[in-house]
Parts: sequence; structure tokens; C-alpha cells
Amino acid sequence: MTARPAISRRPSVSARRSRGRRIGHWIYDHRRAAIVVLVTILTFTSGMGTGFTLSFRLGYVLVIMLAVAFVWSRIGFARIDARVRRPNRPMRVGEQLSETVEVANHGGLPNPWIEIEEVTDIPGVRAGRVIDMPGVIVNRSFEVEAPMVQRGEFALGPLIVRSADPFGLFPNSRQYQGIDRLLVYPRAVAIPDFAMAHLNLSGDAGDRRRTHLVSPHVSSVRDYVAGDSMSRIHWPSTARHSKLMVKLFDQGEAGEVLVVFDQHRSTVAGHDAESADEYGAAVAISAIEKYLGMQLPVGYVSYGSHPMTTPPVRGGGQLEAITRNIAISRPEGDVDLVDILAELDPSIGANTALVVVTASRSASSPNNWIAALQGLARRGVNVTVALMDRESFLDDDQVTGGDADSNSGVLVDLVSAGVRTYLLKQGERLASSLTDPVRETEIAGPDHEFGIAGQSVVERGEEDGLASAAAGVGD
Repeated sequence: MTARPAISRRPSVSARRSRGRRIGHWIYDHRRAAIVVLVTILTFTSGMGTGFTLSFRLGYVLVIMLAVAFVWSRIGFARIDARVRRPNRPMRVGEQLSETVEVANHGGLPNPWIEIEEVTDIPGVRAGRVIDMPGVIVNRSFEVEAPMVQRGEFALGPLIVRSADPFGLFPNSRQYQGIDRLLVYPRAVAIPDFAMAHLNLSGDAGDRRRTHLVSPHVSSVRDYVAGDSMSRIHWPSTARHSKLMVKLFDQGEAGEVLVVFDQHRSTVAGHDAESADEYGAAVAISAIEKYLGMQLPVGYVSYGSHPMTTPPVRGGGQLEAITRNIAISRPEGDVDLVDILAELDPSIGANTALVVVTASRSASSPNNWIAALQGLARRGVNVTVALMDRESFLDDDQVTGGDADSNSGVLVDLVSAGVRTYLLKQGERLASSLTDPVRETEIAGPDHEFGIAGQSVVERGEEDGLASAAAGVGD
């Protein structure tokens, strides 16, 4: 008969380490009580060694104090309850976050102090306060208000309540409510018509695209299918064909706006609410809401941490999705602006307004996105660039002292290439920055080279490339 091996009931090494860590954390959290216990032990030891009765009396006092403090901390905190009323809707930058925190003692011992803190990662928000609850049955409430200064998706909660006995020897803490997510949309401000000022919207010239939305433009009719709305029935065709016919709509005129928000990781400049990305988000959402309000088809493209591409559509049906994407997306993309323009090139036609929002610091070959904009402009596309001035946004820890700190060269190339460009600097109002485009005379100087006889740097680069290619063929 084979003997069965004895099962060891000793805890594993990891279990012993975990238990040791818990004991260490408990001692650290109750370090005041641990010091009092140590003093009590030393006092009794001294009394027994010397026979000094005062040491015993002091030791008894310390023991009674420890017992009273321990019981008080447990009973006094047992009937504490807390809750917080949080906003249940998305907010916008500039709005006030308003919360109501309520704390109640339902029959426990009085508490000399109670600290309430709501954990949150919202920049500039600290939802906490210290209150006293001297009675057995007490209700307290207070308001927490803070401005929203940055877009994003943030955590609210949990609500942490801390208290202790009158001697502060045995602190207690408890969490209430879970974690809620708060979505903060970028601020949309009233801006001038900076992208469509020179766009000819007369007539229906250009591409007409089918749409599933109702519009004033009817392209054709088709047979009725179960589920079609009665409002889409075309009655003259129904009478002519002796069967139900439904209208098909298109987007009408080709005057549309396409907003491209460049969120490549290389565009990072500044931090938090005063970053170039935050200003760019405000420009993007302001332009989208501006032209949707003008009843124009508006599309949006961005390749940040949450890529999104939406074709131009009239009406606010996709505004919520675009606004949410701008709120949560961060400049962490790896798709270059020139690649985005190359992807959009086949779908962009004449009489289209293209708005590019970027803090790009380079337009050098092979990623010459300015040359791509020039090619679109030659086809009749109305191109506008909102350029963030990197140098004004950079913080001290981001300054390298090299050419990457500034994108003044990009500004020179854009203006000399004839692309309508608006320069936005940190601290300036968007409406003011988007009022007048930068002119060539404003940046001309000894440090800026515009080429020979007004020829742009981009054009000269293209010609140099063609000349090099021709030389290669000749060889």
C-alpha cells in the first residue's frame, strides 16, 4: 500500500509576503496608535523595573485612552453615510461643474472632523472639504463648483470619506458610489466666415451625391419598399405609374466644407488647456458648427488616437459623433498630413472648401503637404489653413533650441504658395485670429526667402525635383 504524501498546510511564501505587506500598511496607517502602544509598553517596563508607581498610573491612562479611541472610531464611523449628485450630461469647456455632496450621521457617536474627497482627474478640480459633525444625528451638505478648462473624458469618483477618533489614533476611510465618466466637449466659439468667404456657391455645378437624408433636392424616384416613410412618396409619379413611388434625394450643390484636424504625434506643443491641440480642437468644432448652421454639407477627418472620417453631410445628424470624437481624441496619430490629403484627393472636387487645422513643424520632402494643398487649389478647391504657432505654445520642458521649436518656415511656405493661412497664438482669441489671413508683406524680411520673382519655395522645390529627374534621365 503506497503511503499518501502529507499535505503541507504552511502558507506559501507569496501568501506570507502579502500578509506582511497588509500588516505593514495597517501599522503605517495607524502609526500614531503604534507609537502610543510602544510608549505604553515602555512605561509599564519602566515601572516594573524601578517600582515607580507613577509609571503604572501613566500606563493605565494610555491603555484606557487606546481603548476609548478604538471604540469611538468604530462606533462613530459605523453610521456615516455619504452621496454625491453628479452631472448626468456632457459638458463643454467654459461651463461650471456643479456637484452636491451630502453627508449624514445616522445615530453614531459624534465625529470631531470628517474629510470628504471625490477622486477625479479633471484638471484644476479638487472636490474635497473637511466638516465637523458634533451631534449624534447630523446632516451636512455642500456644493462643489469648478470651471471646465480642458476637453476630454474624465473620471468622477469614488467619493472617499475619512474620519478618526478625538485623539486621531485610529483613522477610518470608506468609499461611496462608483466611478462615473464625464465627457467634456471642446468650446465652440463664434468665428467669422474664414473658409467660405471666396467660395462661389451659385448654381448646382459639380458633383451631386446621393444621401439617405431628406433634402430639398430630388434626384429620382424608385419603387416603394415596406418601411419607407409616407412623407417620401412622390404622388405625381405614383399616379402616373399606378403604384407607389418614393423620392430619392441628393446633397444638391457641391458647396461643401471638409475640416481636416491634424493630430499627428509630431504636432504636440504645450500641455493641457493651453496646448496647440486644445486650440486646434476649438477651431475645428467652431468651424464645423459654423458651417452646419449655414446649412452646408460638412465633413470631418482626423487620425489621432481615435481616427474618424465622415463625408460631408448637410444637417446636424453627425454633429454629436464628431464632437465626441474631438473631445476624446489626442495627438497620438502616426498618419502624416500629406497621406491624409492623398487619401482625400479623389473625393475632393471643385467648389469644395478644405479647412486644415495643424501645428505641423515641417513640410519638407517627402512629406510636403503644402505642395499637395497647392495641387488641390489649382483644381479649384478653396484651401484654408489654421496654423498653430508652435513657438508660442511650447513649455520650458519642450524647448529643444532647434528648428523644431518653430514652424515659421511652414508659415512662409504656405503664404508664398498662395494658400490662405491664419496664424493662431497661445492666449489670443480665436475670433480675432481668424479674422484676417497672414499676408506676404507681414512676414517678408531678411530672414525669410520667398524665391525669385515671387516664386514660392514649394514651387522651386518642385522645379528642382523635376530638374533632378530630367538630369537622371539624361544620364
